[in-house]
Amino acid sequence: MIDLDWARLCLILVVIFGAAVVEGAIGFGFPLVAAPLIATIADARLSVLVLSLASLFGNGAMVFRGGGDWPTFRRLAPMMLGLLVGAVGGALLLASLDAATLGMVVGAAAVTFAAVSGAKPNLAVPPRLERYLALPMGLAGGLLGGSTSIFAPPIVSYVHALHLSTRQFVFFVSLLYTFGGASQVVSYTHLGLYDAGIVLLAAVTCVPNVAGLWVGTRFQDRIDPVLFRRLVLALIALTGLSLVVRGLWR
Repeated sequence: MIDLDWARLCLILVVIFGAAVVEGAIGFGFPLVAAPLIATIADARLSVLVLSLASLFGNGAMVFRGGGDWPTFRRLAPMMLGLLVGAVGGALLLASLDAATLGMVVGAAAVTFAAVSGAKPNLAVPPRLERYLALPMGLAGGLLGGSTSIFAPPIVSYVHALHLSTRQFVFFVSLLYTFGGASQVVSYTHLGLYDAGIVLLAAVTCVPNVAGLWVGTRFQDRIDPVLFRRLVLALIALTGLSLVVRGLWR
């Protein structure tokens, strides 16, 4: 069973709510925001295991809202295959990494994503390269997500570069996360990484998760997306950097 006092438990639930608001508003960002913060409150391994279940729940809810189409699904099918394979490899990495190293990986992934997103907001994938990039980008996202619960750096960067509509972007990013997350959870279960405390904590997070997603989707069409994205990227970079510094200090 996990060892958390009430103060840290409440902080984790607040983080889950805030991360779910971000997810509902811009279609991604739940583990990017939550993983570094929860790893700071508790530890990196607890963060990854709890968020693997919480993210799967939230992404499934976002997919349920709809917004996809068959031609785009076919374009992203190779990425889904890469995600499934990569997530298994990432789960094996989680089973062998210590908490400090894992925290540095989570932090570095968050900082990298923030830097790339800020520097290349209009990056596009040429149609002729899609067939060559989709599978390896999915594999990279699966490896990263399977070991840290953060699928976003390769996945969001690639899907954003396809210049889909907002509704399509939210739907397909959530669908890709659901594919990768399901493979991640199955792998963790097979490796025996979950215990009763982890599952119980993940179940408790469902309430702030649903509430945050509901609030976020209400914001989706009412806020300045450029300003909101910048604020989120700043938070991601700061929290990720703090984990890298803590890992190096040890």
